[in-house]
Amino acid sequence: MSFLRRRVDAPAAGPAEAPAAVPAPRLSRSERKAQKAEQAAAAELAARINRAQRRLAQATGPLPVAAPRRSSEDAVPSE
Repeated sequence: MSFLRRRVDAPAAGPAEAPAAVPAPRLSRSERKAQKAEQAAAAELAARINRAQRRLAQATGPLPVAAPRRSSEDAVPSE
């Protein structure tokens, strides 16, 4: 199938459709590497926090259930 044929078969963009999003500018190789390293560091931090929270929950056990406090209206009968 040729390029022209595919273009004819594609749906026509009318005024009712939303405008196409502007593509993000291309990053250089060093910028992509830095971004990938930053994402890896963020994922490692999230995993460390998750593990710490899990260990804390296992160490402390279930939280105690406290009896509800009486309200001031129940404490002193009004007469």
